[in-house]
Amino acid sequence: MLNYIVFFLIVGLIWYWWNSISAYEIAYKKAKAACGRLELQFLDDTLDVIKFRLVRHPHGYMQISRVYEFEFSSDGNSRYKGYVTLHGQKYEHIDMDAYRIEEKEV
Repeated sequence: MLNYIVFFLIVGLIWYWWNSISAYEIAYKKAKAACGRLELQFLDDTLDVIKFRLVRHPHGYMQISRVYEFEFSSDGNSRYKGYVTLHGQKYEHIDMDAYRIEEKEV
């Protein structure tokens, strides 16, 4: 009996690790694309998980919700924060702090 418990625990940990890597890649691509679209600098080339919880999907089952934090800059001197939210492997939305728009010379 103990062998089965250990086996399922190991399988669960491997699944969680694989799922986390996949979610990170989705959030990273969304954050980088948002910064590119708005002509912002994606700083440090990293994301941090700041919120992790279970949420109920509209169909009734439970799934992992993650909020990733990243930093960006509009002028190269200041740092602002952005947040990417995923429910399971599905991108939900991105929030970015208000930032200064640098005037371009004509």
